[in-house]
Amino acid sequence: MTSAIRDRTPETLIAEERTERHPVMLVSFDISFDDDAVETAIEAAVQANSELMICLAVTLPVANANAAARRTMGNPVVREEIREIMIRARAAGANPRQLVYNTPRPLSATIDITKTRPIGLLVFGPSRRIYGRLRFRLDLRRLRRKANCLVWPLE
Repeated sequence: MTSAIRDRTPETLIAEERTERHPVMLVSFDISFDDDAVETAIEAAVQANSELMICLAVTLPVANANAAARRTMGNPVVREEIREIMIRARAAGANPRQLVYNTPRPLSATIDITKTRPIGLLVFGPSRRIYGRLRFRLDLRRLRRKANCLVWPLE
């Protein structure tokens, strides 16, 4: 009797469970990217077969009303670095996309993006040497507390 049940085909077809692919978000605040962060973001996007969002948060000054009215695309050196990251990501097999946003509070805006979009992994990638170690740690701690996704680095 057990052999008859084992050889029987199931009456209903079992559909494959589909999982939603959440993008990997690599973010910097108008500062050059850290090489380890870039490699981690590209690898994670390729392994998860998801989109790589390369985000650049450009800080707007709030003290001067005339300067606040000017929106920029950020530092030209960092924009060129983003182009190179996009080329590397395409070569590795990822689907990169660029997002630039101007805001007086870039950390809060980044947290808001993680709450409004389904982000799977946020890679906080400004160069620590330029950004400052203490500021990096404080901002990383705030991102971990308030973001709705995993946050790298895992310090």
